Amino acid sequence: MPAKKVQIAVSGEVTEGELLTVDVDGLSILLSRIDGKVCAVVNRCPHMGMKMSRGKICDGIVKCPWHGSSFNFCSGENVDWVNSFAGIPMPGWTHKMISMGKSPAGLQTLPVEEQADAIFVSLAVSS
Repeated sequence: MPAKKVQIAVSGEVTEGELLTVDVDGLSILLSRIDGKVCAVVNRCPHMGMKMSRGKICDGIVKCPWHGSSFNFCSGENVDWVNSFAGIPMPGWTHKMISMGKSPAGLQTLPVEEQADAIFVSLAVSS
């Protein structure tokens, strides 16, 4: 599928370790700057599809505010799967139940370019 490059922010809007939510063509995207590099992910946790925008980033890891899954923000890689409910940590024996049988999965990342104070992402275009 071909991709189209879309400007979604200016460089100054994306700050280190903070989340910025941008909606483009009906898609909610999260941006953040990690160690100086701008990264972008689709604003949906792979566990239940809930928005990650209320999550927090610490050391490049974003944590889902709903069920506690953690992800490397730049690679999307799952670091820790479901371990809480509505942000309240739960005992280990409940984790499998909270995950509702879903296997660990990563966030969907998007290619990002920062050029001349503008931030672009590449979005798939259906033909």
